[in-house]
Amino acid sequence: MGLFDKITQIQGSSSPLNAGWTKDRVITLSNEPDDLSQLKAAVDVSDPGSVAAYWVYAVACLTADYDIGMSMMKYLFADLEPFGRGFTEGGAAGRAGWDPYFNERLRSDQYRWLPRAYFAGSAASNGFKPPKPLTVQLHYNAPNTDTINKQSYQQLGRLNIVYWVMSNAAGNKVNITVSKFDGSSRWYVTSGTSSSGLFYDQSSALTAEAKSKLYN
Repeated sequence: MGLFDKITQIQGSSSPLNAGWTKDRVITLSNEPDDLSQLKAAVDVSDPGSVAAYWVYAVACLTADYDIGMSMMKYLFADLEPFGRGFTEGGAAGRAGWDPYFNERLRSDQYRWLPRAYFAGSAASNGFKPPKPLTVQLHYNAPNTDTINKQSYQQLGRLNIVYWVMSNAAGNKVNITVSKFDGSSRWYVTSGTSSSGLFYDQSSALTAEAKSKLYN
């Protein structure tokens, strides 16, 4: 019997995770927000898949405008209080989990394309410029989801779901943990390493011809 079956028996209620969320999902971004106000209108913060997909978009926006990208990331992100029920929207450091070490990659043509490779349809043949509308393939990570919820659902009142996205460059996989708290229907990205993970260097997997298309 799984964790959520046990919870259902105890509480006499339905599974805390919507069945539609606990599977692989294809999320189409309704539009490409130009700023924070447009992001707020586009993302459905009551759907963890929408939050995860727009998180990939927000991180990619860092390469065009750091301040706009960071404002989007801070809206979608929260630092969790260790072993507690609290959280800090935007992250305690105000960087949404972003590692400043990677700022150099935002300024280099060698790296700016990396987060684009996580959108469906991006490929070396098109310079990792994904077709419109932008689409993100989310893969449901059941083992990680179950493990985290065993640690925090009943004890801390925090419900979590983990998706992973895969790069179309060298197949790099990045987990995105999304969480919500008692009394709220809003989900936040809570895995700070996911933003830097989307900038993992995969250029060595590309041919010289493919690299030449990245900068056109």
